[in-house]
Amino acid sequence: MAGGRNGYFQVNVASDGTYIHFFPAEGDGKPVDVKEMDAYLQTKCIPYDKRSVFLEAEKNKATKIMLNNSQIRPLDEYMIFTVSEDRMSVNARFYPPSEGGSLMTEEEIRKDLQYNKIKAEPDTEVIQGFLSDRRYCTDYIIATGTPVTPGIDGYVEYMFDTDPVARPKTNEDGSVDFHALNSVRACGAGQVIAKLHNEQPGKPGYDVFGEIIMPKEVRKAAIKHSKGSTLSEDGVLTSDVDGHVTLTDGIVFVSSVLEVKDVDVSTGDINYEGNLLVDGNITTGYKVNVTGDIEVRGVIEAAEVTAGGQITVAKGINGMEKGVIKAGHSVVAKYINSVAELESGGMVQAELILNSHVSAKDMIKVEGRKGFITGGLARAGSKIEAKTIGSDMGAPTNVEVGTDPALKARHAKLIKQNEELRANLSRTEPVLMATVERLKRGEKLPPDQLMKMQELNKVIQQEKETLKNNMEELANMEMEFDSESIAEVVVLGVAYAGTRITVSDATLTLKKDYQYCRFRREGADVRMVAI
Repeated sequence: MAGGRNGYFQVNVASDGTYIHFFPAEGDGKPVDVKEMDAYLQTKCIPYDKRSVFLEAEKNKATKIMLNNSQIRPLDEYMIFTVSEDRMSVNARFYPPSEGGSLMTEEEIRKDLQYNKIKAEPDTEVIQGFLSDRRYCTDYIIATGTPVTPGIDGYVEYMFDTDPVARPKTNEDGSVDFHALNSVRACGAGQVIAKLHNEQPGKPGYDVFGEIIMPKEVRKAAIKHSKGSTLSEDGVLTSDVDGHVTLTDGIVFVSSVLEVKDVDVSTGDINYEGNLLVDGNITTGYKVNVTGDIEVRGVIEAAEVTAGGQITVAKGINGMEKGVIKAGHSVVAKYINSVAELESGGMVQAELILNSHVSAKDMIKVEGRKGFITGGLARAGSKIEAKTIGSDMGAPTNVEVGTDPALKARHAKLIKQNEELRANLSRTEPVLMATVERLKRGEKLPPDQLMKMQELNKVIQQEKETLKNNMEELANMEMEFDSESIAEVVVLGVAYAGTRITVSDATLTLKKDYQYCRFRREGADVRMVAI
């Protein structure tokens, strides 16, 4: 309002009839709104010729025009107000009295609001501001509700790097240094590794009609941890040992690191709850199974290697068409060659993938000076990126991205099961509740009927628990489905003819070479998009 005054109108009565006076806007104020004027005159039951009056009003000049040749009683100062859609504010607009009409007082304004069931306390400063400088056809926020004070969800503050991917350093010449992995999150005995911040409930608010508005419920948080750490009563988690800390599926694992020179005849197979550091190689024929991370500073040969966390291999993997590698998180290796099966719960990163069967839940990234995927199958949930895919010698190469069809089938099955569970509950819960009411009234039921009701209650609780678990699983699936819309194969060099590219359930076999492009699904087909 400080930048100008809105234009307004005033009805006055003369000896020959009723007139309307127009007062122009000043500064950046708004001119008279003819619709607002029309609504006011209709409210006061004053007839007039719309066309001529509208034309006069739109001139935005100080002028007057006759409405009719009748004489009406003087009009008092008038207020209308509107309540915002969210019911949290009241906007008032005032209209001037005619000559001989009375001005509104603060008490009248307040009573008018009360009469219309506005419970919020009117803003005294705004009312007095209007009374001291009456600006008509102007918005005044005359009352506001009490907003909700939102609560704060509980959360866990981790004092270590929770990113499971140990990313190698890229040198200035474009090569990738797989020796600088920094994959170990070390911790010491007595070190604080996590803190619990409790939830803070919000405070209710009230709309302008006095109706209560409840804040959203806040979520509680909890620190989940395994042996090797201690949680205090005030929510501080400390390590019990000198070792390694990781976050896996929301659980903090602390363990000492098992270090060996090689996995070979000197060690036999290894099965360990914790992390493994191999200074040399994992040799052909041996099995390694650990719950944490594996770091190999040499090579993995034709061995069976399973890790609950990440697998990092400084020199590479040479599977000799027999090796099996499985990681709960990511796999980072110098190269991957002739591996019968490699599965990653996160991403796969290497300088080359040759004649191997590789799958990653998230993405496969092949970079460095070579950066090729040649032969075999590479499958990722969201993205595959490489300099070269396939070969000019025609080696059969398949790359696939997108949601696993088996996951979609599971999604449909869960939805159908949930419909059946809800139908069962809608039939059985009323029966159980009716029986409970009978017992509350003091009725005695035969023992066999009581036993049936107890069994029915168990079934109902089991179905509710199954429904809850299904909904959680479906929510996780929806997050995976979201990535399908951006699933793509990115070629930073050349994709050779003969390469078979699949995005979700659409497949394209390249008939020619493609350079510097990406492949995505558009409709039912796989299309090439230039980078």
